[in-house]
Amino acid sequence: MTQEIAHKNAVLDDQELQKNLKQINPKFGDFVIRVAGEAWGLPLIDQKTKALITIAIDVVNQDHRGSGNPFAAHVKMALKQGATRDEIEELLLFLCVYAGFNKVAACFGTLNQIFDDFNCTPRTAAMISAIPDSKQVDYSARDRKGKVAFYVLLWKREGISLELFDSYWKDVHGPVCARLPGQYQYWQFHVAHNEGGLWPEIAGLDYKWDTEDNFDGIAELTFESEADRETWFKASAILMDDEHNLFRKAIGYNTSPGNSITYVDRIPTGDPNGEVGAIKFHVLVKKADGVSDEAFRRYLTETFAPVFSSSDSLLKLRLHLFEEVDNSRPDAPGVSHHEPEAKHYHAAYEIAFANHLEREKFFASSEYAIATKDAAKYIKQIQPFPERASYTFVYDGKLTLAGQRSAKVASLIQSVGATNQLKQDIVSLMNGQIASLIQNVGASNQHQEDVVSLMPSQVNGKSSSLGHYLQGLQHVGITVNDMTKSLEFYVDVLGGKPAIGGDGFIGDELHNLLFQKEDLEAWKQGLNPKTIGVPNIRDGSQEALDVRFISFGNTCVELIHFRDAHLDYKAPNCIGKIPSGIGFVNAPHLSFHVKDNVDLDQFAKMLEDECQKRGLTNVVANRIIHIDSETARKNSPEKYAKLDLIGDFDGWLLFYCKGPSGEQLEFNQVKRKAKEKFSFAQKEYNLSNGTNYWFYNNVAPTNTNNNHRLYGSFSSAVNAPAEKIWQVWLDQAYTEKFNILERYSDGVLREVKMPGMEMKQRITIDQQANTVTINVVDHPLFTGRFINYLYPPQEPSTLPIVTYTIDLQPINATSLEHKDAQGFIEAAKPENVKQAVYQLKAAVENGINTNKEEKSVTQSITRPGTKSEIVRRMFEAGESMNVDNFVKFYTDDAHYQFSNFPVAYGPQGIKETSVGFLQKVAKVYHHITNIWEQGDTVICEMEVTYIRHDGKVFRLPCCDTIVFKGDKVQELRIYMDISPVFQTEEVKPQASLPSGALLERIGKMYEALHAENWDEFMSFFTPNLLYKVGANEPVIGPEACRDFLVNIYKVLKLTTHNARGTWEVGNTVILEMDANYVNKVDKRFIQVPCTDIYRFEGDRIYEWRVYPDPSQLNLKF
Repeated sequence: MTQEIAHKNAVLDDQELQKNLKQINPKFGDFVIRVAGEAWGLPLIDQKTKALITIAIDVVNQDHRGSGNPFAAHVKMALKQGATRDEIEELLLFLCVYAGFNKVAACFGTLNQIFDDFNCTPRTAAMISAIPDSKQVDYSARDRKGKVAFYVLLWKREGISLELFDSYWKDVHGPVCARLPGQYQYWQFHVAHNEGGLWPEIAGLDYKWDTEDNFDGIAELTFESEADRETWFKASAILMDDEHNLFRKAIGYNTSPGNSITYVDRIPTGDPNGEVGAIKFHVLVKKADGVSDEAFRRYLTETFAPVFSSSDSLLKLRLHLFEEVDNSRPDAPGVSHHEPEAKHYHAAYEIAFANHLEREKFFASSEYAIATKDAAKYIKQIQPFPERASYTFVYDGKLTLAGQRSAKVASLIQSVGATNQLKQDIVSLMNGQIASLIQNVGASNQHQEDVVSLMPSQVNGKSSSLGHYLQGLQHVGITVNDMTKSLEFYVDVLGGKPAIGGDGFIGDELHNLLFQKEDLEAWKQGLNPKTIGVPNIRDGSQEALDVRFISFGNTCVELIHFRDAHLDYKAPNCIGKIPSGIGFVNAPHLSFHVKDNVDLDQFAKMLEDECQKRGLTNVVANRIIHIDSETARKNSPEKYAKLDLIGDFDGWLLFYCKGPSGEQLEFNQVKRKAKEKFSFAQKEYNLSNGTNYWFYNNVAPTNTNNNHRLYGSFSSAVNAPAEKIWQVWLDQAYTEKFNILERYSDGVLREVKMPGMEMKQRITIDQQANTVTINVVDHPLFTGRFINYLYPPQEPSTLPIVTYTIDLQPINATSLEHKDAQGFIEAAKPENVKQAVYQLKAAVENGINTNKEEKSVTQSITRPGTKSEIVRRMFEAGESMNVDNFVKFYTDDAHYQFSNFPVAYGPQGIKETSVGFLQKVAKVYHHITNIWEQGDTVICEMEVTYIRHDGKVFRLPCCDTIVFKGDKVQELRIYMDISPVFQTEEVKPQASLPSGALLERIGKMYEALHAENWDEFMSFFTPNLLYKVGANEPVIGPEACRDFLVNIYKVLKLTTHNARGTWEVGNTVILEMDANYVNKVDKRFIQVPCTDIYRFEGDRIYEWRVYPDPSQLNLKF
């Protein structure tokens, strides 16, 4: 202790330290100073205690940092004096209370390093008699290679049971996902809903949640790099077709490198397949309003997680820090990928305990108390979801047995110990094992070649084919001598439909792409390439290329024409003919259609490599760069695909190669404008010839009734602008004829009652995809959808085409026999599907014909599109009364005019003008009646409900004009008379009514309510009544109040109410009572304690608030 002793009196000699000690805590500062001085020499303080005091002084003085610090020597001294590691750690935890964890946290790491260096007995050794041995080993290091994660919350689709969801996800979807490239780990966590009760409440946190917040599963995928994750994302498009089979919503979160960390893991099995033998929770975390991401993350990583993981009660703690949700990700058909900002989570952690006793011990521990002491400063909400089971499909970058064969089969193999099942010859036979699950879910996509080809397919050691990258044969090409006559034959005589075409194609890249191999062969022989049939289309000085594609529904014919570059397409072909007998090769070319999500250059390289391995050396893909020898070709960059075509060919990608016999092959992709034109030509062909070919949209409908599927589809051209068709569709979607239950940015949830058909429908409107999809929700007999598709006109002289498809799957074998199925069966009959299209056609065309002379403005304005969705979200942000979120929708130079108030400029100006508004208005709701979009302008007609802080309600008509700059609002003008909201007239004094008159009015109101005399009941309220039950959203107006109660009275019958106390103060009546109900279903008697507050305007109620105890109702309001 020669040098260390000099530090023990450093407190007395350092006035600045004494000052800092007292700033931490005056009493603690005085204590340390006294101990360091006069108390140090007292005989009652033993050497061990003095050594511990020295460590405390080091911590407060921060002497554990830097080179040559005395902290390690003082720890060693304390150990020599008989102190244990537990005592030292207990001292550090004690110091956390006074000095704050941020000051002490680093000491734990330093202490751990010291003990590692000293090779001391681990702390958990003292617990060895009380805790199973397996708990002593920390396996957290096994997750370190997974640097980044993709963490997906998944909601079960309506109409399938939880059991079927679990089975399909783990036994069908999981093995498909596992085969995509780039993954290091892939777990499925099947979770239960958060119902509260198992997690202690932390003061200051928000514990309210919506039922919609409850999801059913979490997919966690980890990757060794961000590049690997991007590789997986590019390959994951194949999963989109399967999502709608089991999910209705999927929200994905990414983490950056180092932001998915396992702090401790004492569970021996890292690749579980089912239950893990522990109590596990997955806890989602929202950061507190106003706190920065940096402060939130620092709290979780420096305080929360380190202290949690130091507890002996924990088996596992794994923490994820999320990046912002990417709401721009497009939805999959029937599956939402959008989450409102208010619903976003910012972190999640996985936590496990050996049993519930350990869980309770942890929540009662000092570690938990210390870690959560300041939680409310950083955390707004936590939601724990109990884990039901977990399954592993990829581990250490390799497929697990569950990934190869499904979780169910893996469990059986492991239980029996059937090692023979792991042999390759058996694995290769197992592609059909999940057919029954696919059939039960109705997952027709699982039969598609792209999905099937992902499953094991190697037989007898041969490598699998490249077939899963293709969609089929796209076209057959023919070089023609006379383009005019050829078009007459294939279009006018045979009835083909022109798809795309163009004249005068030239360019060095295009020439290399088509003729590189022929050029090399000619030069090798010292020949002019033209002598072997190669035109020169490099620069337009000699020849040029004309092309036409003619659709015949199931495939296309390509007409190719090479002519003098100085003439037009009517000129003859400039290269001579070859014999046309079938004994000659090389006359036509075959073109194969490659899937859209495949990189064409990479596919060309894969094709070459596979053929070279097989000895098919003639299969070589042309490069688009100029080369002059075979050696130069081998050493040149691997640029195969021509990508920059324009006009009709925008989105057309291709490369050329020779087949094994020298036949000319082409591999292409058809996207964007080219795809639209091919699809339209295909549709025209189907209409003209009564065929039903579907290719470019990856849809293969069938009129056969597999599993009694109800399917029908019909198309028709409509003599009207596409905008008018959209207007009719949207009017039908938002019609008040049906009860709208929920409104979304992309549609509605509504309740439909028609003769023979009653259902809930989730309508999704996607103008970019030209679809209106109506999904059947929660129906006892059917799942499926009705789809309206619009093919816009491709040329000024053509008409738009509409397609209506009904595609329903019975829930079980007896569904079609039920009396309520008859309406659906009738609707799916071909004649009725056709009639539905003709009814739409008549509505659209007749609407236009009757209004020809006085065309309304709306006919030249499109209905809701992308900007309209932004407007809806802007209004939702306004309804949250969060000005900071609201102003994010505006440009920096925004112009904001609200009614007759002064103009505000920019986000800051809008915030400043909102102060008075927020002081007067407590809540605002927008009911949009019409919305139009034209260019950068959106016009919105609506009714706006304002609720003042005093409870008064105002419903005012309004029309907004919103001008966009990019995806933000540059100008908003609000046309309305807002003055009634800001009038400060007093409520009429109740003194004009005799004492007790208000109570008497309430008594009469309840008489009408008991009798369910709704007309009389509504007469007791002002037109703008606000009625609010508990934490539910208020309803506005007597009619809405009536509808709310009518819905409750379908299940409950209000019999009487027992008043406990009544108070009448001015215009307010407070009634404490027990409301007595009878459940109409099971005849139970239910008593609900509640307090009601009524506020009167004259003799009518303008505000009615109910504060019930609904625990016995088991009723969703």
